[in-house]
Amino acid sequence: MVLISFLKALLNIFNIVFICVGITLIGIGIWTAVEKVYVSLVIGDSLFRAASYLIICVGVITIGVCIVGLLGVLKEKKTWLWAVESVMVDNMRRSLVHKYGKDSDVTDAWDQLQSELGCCAVSETALGYSVLFEIPYVDDTRPMSNGEKDRQDSWPIYKRTEFFRKQLCYKRAGDHNFVNHSKGMKHNVEMVGCYSKARSLMLNQSDIIVAMGFVFGIIMIGGMVLTFLVLRALKAEEEEKIKEKRRPENHDASLDLL
Repeated sequence: MVLISFLKALLNIFNIVFICVGITLIGIGIWTAVEKVYVSLVIGDSLFRAASYLIICVGVITIGVCIVGLLGVLKEKKTWLWAVESVMVDNMRRSLVHKYGKDSDVTDAWDQLQSELGCCAVSETALGYSVLFEIPYVDDTRPMSNGEKDRQDSWPIYKRTEFFRKQLCYKRAGDHNFVNHSKGMKHNVEMVGCYSKARSLMLNQSDIIVAMGFVFGIIMIGGMVLTFLVLRALKAEEEEKIKEKRRPENHDASLDLL
């Protein structure tokens, strides 16, 4: 009886902890989906938003799906990242060249991303060749210096857009004429690209998913083990009662009553 009471109390504690973890997961998922949605708009991919929804849903999925999903993510994590990175870079380039200044949602998302993360455009240096680099600037000119050619994913990419907020991409107030500067970059320009900042933010979110998923899985496994132990103890107690009733002295006592 003491063992059963102890196991029941422990199981109740695990259930309470599990509820708290579920509430935490939902809270983190909602916060990520609402507050950091601009990252998803900039990278042109649903992975970030899907990660937020996954955090919310992980509180209700079964233990089997949870473990299989986590093992799959951990095993294929590097492959997944390599596949996603090239798509992220291309989407960031296209969103700047084709949508910045034309699509208000994308424009606001880029402005917010650069302002909050302290970054500029895609990357400090060009992340490989892109057909977008063949598109001339809006004034029909092309990159003149080697420095500008090597930084096509940085501030020069704005020369292919028809709109630019002058306060962006600057570490501090100063000269805002780099968009029309064909000889190279200004010393006051923020050179850290938003790709690396957004990538780090995504990886941090995936770490949260993995960490919370493991906590979720461990708690569920512990709860299942405790449930099994409680059921086993109850079954043993029931069998003991049945054996008690079948003992000879109990049988003789019942005959005497007759």
